Amino acid sequence: MHPKPALLSLLAFFCLFGCSVPRIIVLNDPLDARQHNDLGVAYQQRGESDLAVREYDRAADLDQQWARPLINRGNVQAERGEWRQAEKSYRQALRREPGNGEAMNNLAWVLFRAEDTGRALDWAERAVAANPREPAFLDTLAEIRIARRDHAGARQAIANALALDPPAELRHSLEQKRALLDALSPLP
Repeated sequence: MHPKPALLSLLAFFCLFGCSVPRIIVLNDPLDARQHNDLGVAYQQRGESDLAVREYDRAADLDQQWARPLINRGNVQAERGEWRQAEKSYRQALRREPGNGEAMNNLAWVLFRAEDTGRALDWAERAVAANPREPAFLDTLAEIRIARRDHAGARQAIANALALDPPAELRHSLEQKRALLDALSPLP
């Protein structure tokens, strides 16, 4: 073979295929777990729940000790009415942080919504025991006790929650529950 045609052939080869030779590209995610979680919150607030779940999953993968992204994912799933998936997310959060009252309370709520009031009551009582000064947890407990016809227990949870000076919206909800109980079983 003549050297010039061989050189031209080699040059032509690199011109044709040089730009398309596969290369390994390493993508580096510059965000940490908290930043992915914050991004998920932003997506959730904009109503983009699929993107929010993706970011919560990424945050949960990056920090496998942190429960917050799993709680947030459970909240998105609960908003969608995906009770079993939400339950799974809250349980995963509790494996990471067994004393997390918010995860306990939210688990109680989704179990209640899935009509499993027995287990819901257990988790609601645990949430209140973990943080007895959280009116929202007492509200969940009252709701479950009303469903289980434990009106005295519900009244006590409502009274305890109202004594903690809850935000206006929660106060209104608690007062409505108290009025419902008064209608169902008036005090002597």
